[in-house]
Formats: sequence, C-alpha cells, structure tokens
Amino acid sequence: MVKAKIKYNDDSIMKIEVSGHANAGDYGNDLVCAGITAIVSGALNGLDQMHNKDVDLNVDDNVITIIVKNDSIELQKILQFLLFQLETIEFQYQKNFKIEEVF
Repeated sequence: MVKAKIKYNDDSIMKIEVSGHANAGDYGNDLVCAGITAIVSGALNGLDQMHNKDVDLNVDDNVITIIVKNDSIELQKILQFLLFQLETIEFQYQKNFKIEEVF
C-alpha cells in the first residue's frame, strides 16, 4: 500500500511524505503507482521551478518528502492542489492508497 502522510501547522500543510507500493498490478504495470508517481512528480517539478527556496524536496528509495521552509498563500494553493489529486486516487483505490492527515 502507498501511504501519504500530510502534516499541518494550523491550516497550513508543512510536510508531505509519500511512501510504499500500491501492489495493484505487476511491477511496471501498476496503474495506481503510476498515477500517484505522475501526480507527485509533476508537483515536485513545479515546486522546484517556482518555490525551490521555499521547500526541501527529497526523493529517496521508495520515499518522497516535501518540507515547507517558507510558507506562503501561493505555495499552500499548490500543496492543496496536490492533496486534492491524491484524494481522488485514494477515493478510487482505497485498498492500495491511504492518506493520513496529522494536525
């Protein structure tokens, strides 16, 4: 199962960590993993281009982490958009993907 952990400070997303494997198909043919990877990779690219001084982006073996260093309304809109996309995958593939929100 893929897990996304969203940590908040008040109403602001301060950290997103995505890890695991969906096991929804054979390796290389797992559409759930492919969808999550596409969403998160696109967000990483956008954050790197638009907010590289405001976030720490870490891509390790099987773990992707986004940490907010300098919060802003624009940055929160991007992170909220990422969360909305991930929630869509979670809704459709509840056996393979889980989001945990920590306040």
